[in-house]
Amino acid sequence: MAFKQVSLIAIFVALLAANPNDAFAQLGGLFGGGPKVEAIETNALAKMLRDQRKVEAKAKAASTEVPVADFVVVDVRSDAEVNVSVIPGAITKAQYEKHRDQYAGRLVIPYCTVGGRSGAYAKQLAKDGVKVKNFKGSILKWVDAGLPLVTLNGEPTNRVHTYSDRYRIPAKYEQVTR
Repeated sequence: MAFKQVSLIAIFVALLAANPNDAFAQLGGLFGGGPKVEAIETNALAKMLRDQRKVEAKAKAASTEVPVADFVVVDVRSDAEVNVSVIPGAITKAQYEKHRDQYAGRLVIPYCTVGGRSGAYAKQLAKDGVKVKNFKGSILKWVDAGLPLVTLNGEPTNRVHTYSDRYRIPAKYEQVTR
């Protein structure tokens, strides 16, 4: 086994011993097989969401039917994390799973804190034949780009749950870890 692989395994085992939930949540997507899932970059996702908002606003202004997006952004983080903030336009994993048939045929874009949990979920979806792209870097890349966050009620917020205080975020955001 190559030194790099042994090092990754040693790090994973150390994290697992210290806190099993942290280890699997943050590194789980790095291990295991499954289908290769394409990633989406922050700027591409932000553009998709911006374009959809423009289309929706135009339809509302014209009193016409609001077109449904051909994608859905799914936050796969825990309830504690999503209760702090989400990316505008995102739904929770529970909402997606409950109404999965409603999103059939759409591109699913999962995200989490850094991309591990969303990567594992993306692989699971891909195995099920769902069209999917993982937002690798996830909410940390979103805030690094200075993009907005909202509460589950759609209210703007600067609070972001980072899962752990080891992550650094821009000063304009308030870091929440519990």
